[in-house]
Amino acid sequence: MTYYWLVENLIKEHARNSREGKKDLDGFFKELREAVDGDLECFSLDERIKDYDLYDSWNEPAGG
Repeated sequence: MTYYWLVENLIKEHARNSREGKKDLDGFFKELREAVDGDLECFSLDERIKDYDLYDSWNEPAGG
């Protein structure tokens, strides 16, 4: 799963709720935060930093 796919689906869900009169973004941001936190539990920020340093990939797009 990519973050693009995740965000697109969360936005679609928010749009669906908006059609029903629920225009609150709190749920959207809560779900997005949970997804990011969950991913960081699998591969920590420190591990990512070491990986970016090892492959000198700081300027490359994420997921590329």
